[in-house]
Amino acid sequence: MNANAQRLELFDILKQPDRTGLPKYQRLANTLLDAIRRGLWRPGDRLPAEEELAQMTPFSLGTVQRALRDLADQGLVIRQHGLGSFVAEKPRQLQDPWHCRFLGDDGVTVLPIFSQAVQRATIRGDGPWTPYLGRQDVMRLDRIIDINGEFKIFSRFFADRTLLNRLWETPMDKLHGANFKKMIARQCQLPITDITHLVSIAPFDAESCERIAVAHDTTGLYMQAVARAGRDLCVYYQQFFIAPNQRVLVLPEHTPASQRA
Repeated sequence: MNANAQRLELFDILKQPDRTGLPKYQRLANTLLDAIRRGLWRPGDRLPAEEELAQMTPFSLGTVQRALRDLADQGLVIRQHGLGSFVAEKPRQLQDPWHCRFLGDDGVTVLPIFSQAVQRATIRGDGPWTPYLGRQDVMRLDRIIDINGEFKIFSRFFADRTLLNRLWETPMDKLHGANFKKMIARQCQLPITDITHLVSIAPFDAESCERIAVAHDTTGLYMQAVARAGRDLCVYYQQFFIAPNQRVLVLPEHTPASQRA
């Protein structure tokens, strides 16, 4: 049986009487997840359009949209406006990390870091980024960062979409495991000359808790990073919600000239 026939078979199950008691959107989300696990759709594959899924299943367009949104919130599906929904790529290891350098048991080695881009959008209005970036054409790019399989970090990256147009246009799957600092230097011709870290203990918002799978109202390490090129140009503002852990985080005291490229 080919993949298309197996998909139709899975969707046919949804037409049978339901005894699970689950909401309709959750049943559809679970079915899509099952198909992905079976390899019927692989990382990077485009899922059927929302209207097509509504025709293939007994559910309304609103239910389909909610199911896809649920999978996107879990980081399992990437939704791109005007292009559709895609199966998320597996997290890739991030080389030469700058912000999230946690030490291993030897107190010297930096633990491996894996990152996955989960959402990108333009935002408007005021927020913590406003003092640094203003209000116009601000891009938000969310990532889930896995530290050696031990704990996770939720990152919100904010930047001027026009200034970092290459980062805005890069396909989402190419951002998994990407070192944004190096991408900015290489693709946008903007060396990062200074990074300021602001660290505090704070309660996490609901979205952050869900992204890193911790209890709601968890209090943990909240870190903000402000990167500049030269004295006055803010290149990006970034937030990190770091799950409680026993590891040591190393923050650089300055940006060595050898690491400005």
